[in-house]
Amino acid sequence: MWHKFIASLESKLLQLESHEFWIAASIVTVIAIIAFIRMARWWSHARMIEDVPTSRVRSASQGYVELVGHARMMDGPVIFSPLSKKSCVWYSYKIEEKVKTYDSNGRSKTYWKVVKQETSEELFLLEDETGRCVIDPDDADVITTNKRTWYKRTVSPPRRYTEELILDNEPIYSIGLFKTVANVDRQKHKEQVHHLLREWKNDPNHLLHRFDTNRDGELSLEEWELARLAAQRQVKRELGSMEKLEQLSVLKNSPHKNQGFIISTTPEDALISHYKTRALLAMLAFFISGSFAVWMINTRLGL
Repeated sequence: MWHKFIASLESKLLQLESHEFWIAASIVTVIAIIAFIRMARWWSHARMIEDVPTSRVRSASQGYVELVGHARMMDGPVIFSPLSKKSCVWYSYKIEEKVKTYDSNGRSKTYWKVVKQETSEELFLLEDETGRCVIDPDDADVITTNKRTWYKRTVSPPRRYTEELILDNEPIYSIGLFKTVANVDRQKHKEQVHHLLREWKNDPNHLLHRFDTNRDGELSLEEWELARLAAQRQVKRELGSMEKLEQLSVLKNSPHKNQGFIISTTPEDALISHYKTRALLAMLAFFISGSFAVWMINTRLGL
C-alpha cells in the first residue's frame, strides 16, 4: 500500500510542468523554513522563561524582566469583549465563515475563512504585593486559559467564533522590557530652568541681590553658575512631588528580537512545557517538510 502511494506520487511529480513543480517545491521549502524559525523562537522562549528570575515591581531593574501578579483594569472606561460582552482587561476574537469550493473534477472542499478579527491594544495593570506596572500588550505573544470556541449554524454560511480573554484580577505572568517612565522628563525640567532664569534676568536688581556675592554690581561666571544651580534646585522642588506621583513603570515589547514579549494566565511551569511542546512539533514539521522537499527535487532530477 505504502509503495503504491510513493509510486503514484513519483508519477505525478514527473508529470508536472516545470514551473508547476518548482512552485510546489518552493512552497514545501518555505514551510520547512517557517517551521525551523518557529522551532528556534519557541525553544528560545522556553529557555528565557527558565533562565530569567522573577522580579518584584518595586525592585525590578530597568531592562528585560519577568513579573508575576494579577491583572488589574486601569482607571477609565470599562473594557468589554465585542463578542461575549464580558468585562475584561484584554481580549482577542476571530469570526470565521464556512466556505465550500469545487475543483475542476467537481470535488468539494470546505474551509473556514476569517471575516473579522480584532485584538485589544488597551493598556492594563499587573499588580503584585509591592506595586503596579502598566502592561502594553502591543506585539505580545498572549496565552490565555480563558479561551472558547462556539458555532452559529442557523445562518448561511455557518459561522465559527473564537474568543480569548484576560479577566480582571486573574493571575498573570509576563516577561518583557521593563522601563520606568516619568511624565516630568528631563527636557521639561531643562525648559523650566531656562524659563526661570529668564524671569530672574528680567529683574536684575533681585538677581544681583541674591547672587552678586562680591557686590561689584555684576555677575561673574562663578556667580552665574550659582544662579543656575539655584534655579535647578527650585524647579526640582516644584516638580519633585509631581514627578513622584506621575512616575510609572511599563512592561512592553523589547526591540531585541531574541527577547520575547509574553503575557500568560498559565503558571510558569505550564508555560515552559507549552513552548517546548510547540518547539518539538515545529521541529517534526521541519524534518518532514525538509525531507519531502529534498525527495521531490531528487525524484524530479533523477538523482
